[in-house]
Amino acid sequence: MGRVIVEVSESQVVEWVQQMSPEAKHEVLKALIPRLDAFEALVDYGSQRIRTLCAERGLSWDSMTERDRERLIDELLHEDEA
Repeated sequence: MGRVIVEVSESQVVEWVQQMSPEAKHEVLKALIPRLDAFEALVDYGSQRIRTLCAERGLSWDSMTERDRERLIDELLHEDEA
């Protein structure tokens, strides 16, 4: 039995992916991005860590403005320099 090759444009592939369920999209990302699971674990760890650092300072990351978040991160990055 021979193989059939179907040519599909990139835009068609993108359209198909956009129609997929969130779970299927995640599987596509895993196929395209090496070590996606490790990256997601790192993001989860960072998210939890920043919330802990905020709580230690009496702050709530979730209620902070983007500007306040930027200031806090700047402070954290330069804490050891003082």
